[in-house]
Amino acid sequence: MKKAVFLFIVIFCFSMTSLISQTQIRIAVFPFYNMDGNMKWNIWCYQLQDSLSTAMHNQDPGSESYYIVPKDSVELLLAELNVDPGNPQYETDMWSVAKKLNVKKVICGNFKYQAERFLINAYIWDVKTKLANPKFKARDIFKKEENLYEAVPEITESLVPAFKSSN
Repeated sequence: MKKAVFLFIVIFCFSMTSLISQTQIRIAVFPFYNMDGNMKWNIWCYQLQDSLSTAMHNQDPGSESYYIVPKDSVELLLAELNVDPGNPQYETDMWSVAKKLNVKKVICGNFKYQAERFLINAYIWDVKTKLANPKFKARDIFKKEENLYEAVPEITESLVPAFKSSN
């Protein structure tokens, strides 16, 4: 009898976990696209992705409103499919990775180096429609290279409300 009750509790917990995870929005944060073309800035594609992924997770550490797919999972699929943020086809190729990750939203951005500063933009993309959310975006953030990480809280502040308000 005890085994049956224990088995029932385990099955119930798994089904509740499954149900809860289905109500969360699965989000993948992709490396930023280097619009400058200068390969020396490519390191920032991944640095911004990593920092933003961490910041987004820290805004909802219990994954109550959304779930951020681990950066390693995103990078593994990007490498497997040979998707490079320095490639002009990057924006097209990222959709196949997003589908394989089974996410509903993708956070991705771009940057360009001009006037001795980086111009940074970040968007929330709907995987189904491949359209950016027009209300929640971070645009025209100018930062010097030594202050580039300061853009991450600004981006997070602009994007997180899209997921908090959707529940």
